[in-house]
Amino acid sequence: MVFRVLTLNLWNISEPLERRYKALAAGLAKLRPEIVCLQEVYRDPKSGRSQAELVAGMGRLEHHVGESGLSIVSSRPIEKPAIWDLPQVPDDPPRQVLLAEISIEGRRLLVINTHLAYEPKMVEGRRMQAEAMLAAIRRHDPPPGKCPTVLCGDFNDVAGSPAIRLILSDAIGFRDVFAGCHPRSSGFTFSPRNPYVERSWTEDERIDYVFVSPGLTAIKCAVVFDGADGLDFASDHFGVLCDLEFSGRPHSM
Repeated sequence: MVFRVLTLNLWNISEPLERRYKALAAGLAKLRPEIVCLQEVYRDPKSGRSQAELVAGMGRLEHHVGESGLSIVSSRPIEKPAIWDLPQVPDDPPRQVLLAEISIEGRRLLVINTHLAYEPKMVEGRRMQAEAMLAAIRRHDPPPGKCPTVLCGDFNDVAGSPAIRLILSDAIGFRDVFAGCHPRSSGFTFSPRNPYVERSWTEDERIDYVFVSPGLTAIKCAVVFDGADGLDFASDHFGVLCDLEFSGRPHSM
């Protein structure tokens, strides 16, 4: 069975919020993801509801968990949610990693969502946070790699950075889905061509990722909410959308 995963930095409640909600709702109706990993999730200023709850309604997804700016939204029940603090980087807000399990046709999937330190200079801080995140995965699912795993988020780091290299070299066996599907494409997710990116930013970068462990196969992957293919901008980030399926024989539950 193929299932669809979307990761998107929601850009909190930054204006123009209603216009962004409209773009997001239209995009979710068109893309129809079954699992959505959100970063920068706040409470809607008008309704007081969590933006994760609003996104769940937009996408006709019945379940959501999360706190501290991170949420996982799903069409299927979410089990064993856990959130772990990551190492604090000076002059940066607290960061966490959110883990949860979802059963898809009787097979267990571990979904992980995170948002690493922001400032470009915080390279070592993001490496330390990635290291702590990998340790959290091991605590949640020993031995690591037993359960097929999807790792999503805004890593605020480019391919080849210490944090990304650490993730890809770990024994869990993570693979960069977009790079695997599009080896010759830049796949930028943060760009000055996005009207919501601050005007002082001048570089195109790929800083949002979907990684998968062994036991999962990527069917296709795309950058979305980038003003193309009828999908308007919904955030200062573009999203990453992947179609995945289980590969190999299932582990015993």
